[in-house]
Amino acid sequence: MNGNSCPRNSNIDRTSVVMFLIAIISLGFAQSSTAQEKPLRITSDGFFKQRPCWSKDQHYLVFARHRGNTIYLFLHDMKTGQEERLTQSMHPEFDAVFSPDGKELLFAFDKVSPGQGDIDVHRLLFSDRKSILLAGTEQGLSHEESPCWAPDGKRFAFTSTRHGNQELYVASTAGGEWQRMTDDAAIDAHPAWSPDGKTIAFATNRWGDLEIALISPDGSNLRRLTESRGMDDYPAWSPDGRSIAYMSQRDGNGEIYIQPLEGPAKNVTNNPAIDNFPTFTTDGRLGFVSNRDGGFDIYLMTLPE
Repeated sequence: MNGNSCPRNSNIDRTSVVMFLIAIISLGFAQSSTAQEKPLRITSDGFFKQRPCWSKDQHYLVFARHRGNTIYLFLHDMKTGQEERLTQSMHPEFDAVFSPDGKELLFAFDKVSPGQGDIDVHRLLFSDRKSILLAGTEQGLSHEESPCWAPDGKRFAFTSTRHGNQELYVASTAGGEWQRMTDDAAIDAHPAWSPDGKTIAFATNRWGDLEIALISPDGSNLRRLTESRGMDDYPAWSPDGRSIAYMSQRDGNGEIYIQPLEGPAKNVTNNPAIDNFPTFTTDGRLGFVSNRDGGFDIYLMTLPE
């Protein structure tokens, strides 16, 4: 080995190390630039909440808040951060959803108590807060709940135990006869109407634990969307109608998954906390309830491209 061999090799080694470090640093910058944005925390009181829903203009958020033995609906102003009760009722109320034009809401109203009551679906005008009964008891006690609007605002889907088992129904928002969509010994729950009006997603245990299924509003064309080892529940359509978000326990923890109508599901929250009640804003952001910061609060996240 001549005297110049070591210096040449040392220079090559130093150059390689420098290039390697530059590559690592560049990769780090690339990864940080594509890292998922931290969800925005909307509420911070920690009380359990369910089914958040944004108005079309995204100015208002409505949700149910549990506090002690009560569950009431609240409006959150996204511009000012101020909150107020939606109604002044002393009875439990929950499952509120804005109409497609943002001028009305549907919600479930329990006339007696959360566990033993007689639950009806009411229609509420946002401007004057006047409530109109839309779906209620025919004979005896029954639970009419989980309403969702058709995209044209003229119909709504909901669940009812009117005939003993919890089934899906469709009715006009002007009132009138109900159309029964499902007739099965299983529980059918939490309907969500697609943006094109052609399909309703819902949760059902007809295949074992809860899975997400799809059905046409006339009750035809029932098909299964998910097949996982854990419970899948609370479906929510993306604004473009191409995918559905839902809560899943397939990995042993409550997470929000998004699944294209044709394609695999993706865990978009991926957090050791419990994430539930997914919903979309009109601009495609994902809202959900999580206890990632202690209590259960509402979060809003921008989905990665």
